[in-house]
Amino acid sequence: MRLTVLGSYLPRLTPERLASWVTEDVKAFVDGIRELQQRGLAKSWSEEELMARAAELPEELQSSLNSVALFEVLVQDHGGEFDPYSISEKETTAVAWEPTYLSVDGEEHIGEESMPAASSFRVAFYVHEWPEGGTLIGPAGVLSLPEFKPVPERLWKLAPYALLD
Repeated sequence: MRLTVLGSYLPRLTPERLASWVTEDVKAFVDGIRELQQRGLAKSWSEEELMARAAELPEELQSSLNSVALFEVLVQDHGGEFDPYSISEKETTAVAWEPTYLSVDGEEHIGEESMPAASSFRVAFYVHEWPEGGTLIGPAGVLSLPEFKPVPERLWKLAPYALLD
């Protein structure tokens, strides 16, 4: 199996895009709860509770996204043995969070919960509390990281962030 880090991204490098993503995510949360309520699946949320939670989310999302790093890794010839949770930051030991499987070209979402059958694919994941000068460790040792850049627009959509519970 070969792992190649194709991209290292910090959401905080584009504060305007980060803020707009937070706004979009909070709106999607509210709309999602309301849709569930209409279907009879989220009766426990009052409008006051929903708005109170929506008011709390921006600060939580901003805080989390200001300290995470997002990585995009090409996985080749994995033979069924790839485990995204075997990738971590050396000092903090924070592991991959919310892995999303992508096509080899990185343009399509191909799964979240189970590894694709293809022998090669990309996986995008976040690492919480990424330290300055952090080191990403994979199953075979240290992974070489490209220079950190802003999150590409396609990854804001294909690998959206979810708060750590």
